[in-house]
Amino acid sequence: MEGPKVIPVKDPDPVKSNNPDLHENLPQVDGFGGGALCLLVSPVRTGKSTLISNMLLNDQFYDAQERFDQTTIISNTIANDITSRFLRKAFDTFDQYNDSIIDGIVETQKSYDKEDQPEIAVVLDDCLGSIRREARINHLASRYRHFNIKLLIISSQNFRMCSPIIRQNATNVIVGSPFPNQKELGKMAEEYGDNFGGEKKWLEIYKLATPNRYDFLHMDFQHNPPRAYHNFEKLIAEGENILVPTSDISEAEKSDEENLISSPKK
Repeated sequence: MEGPKVIPVKDPDPVKSNNPDLHENLPQVDGFGGGALCLLVSPVRTGKSTLISNMLLNDQFYDAQERFDQTTIISNTIANDITSRFLRKAFDTFDQYNDSIIDGIVETQKSYDKEDQPEIAVVLDDCLGSIRREARINHLASRYRHFNIKLLIISSQNFRMCSPIIRQNATNVIVGSPFPNQKELGKMAEEYGDNFGGEKKWLEIYKLATPNRYDFLHMDFQHNPPRAYHNFEKLIAEGENILVPTSDISEAEKSDEENLISSPKK
């Protein structure tokens, strides 16, 4: 069965369906130690805000208003991003990162007995370029489950902006497209290639996952061997085993080249 699809952002239905069962293709927030750290790496104008909005508001994803007791979003662009307007209406939002925000979340969670801690979600969108390496978020990335943070989403336009602590603790990694910076892709192939049969095979998997603009590769490290998906919809690899016809790679390469040619330059 195909997984949930990302759709255009719209005002959420006030009558909630409250789907308690997450599709298996999504980062799982109840198993695997009780939470997920989802690292989202995607260049500008590749649908990152739409994806985050779907993850939090679409009832085929997390429907965060129903699933979590509190959701906090920290984003340097949220005040001016029209795609994020429904997030501003639904959740606590901050338009600039500050360690005190993370401290406040942690201290509030610590004020409860462990079994009574609210289940919360935290999103940091495009903040990494403006914060110090020793910022609180790096400490939180290794300890978020201790504070009952069920879903921690950290997004960046640049993979090399992500600290080793964040990269090593990510249970799920999403790579958007098109990705014109080949050095960035090469860095990710170097980082994750060993999980999927080597750097060359990782690049093949990325091309298979992203034949069209706004597609993304979802790497799921909550499974062993790790899994790779086209968006959240189709499983395409488990470890080094590619599960779709290899002839699709040439078609993916052709489509990828067309996307790179047609994509606007920054």
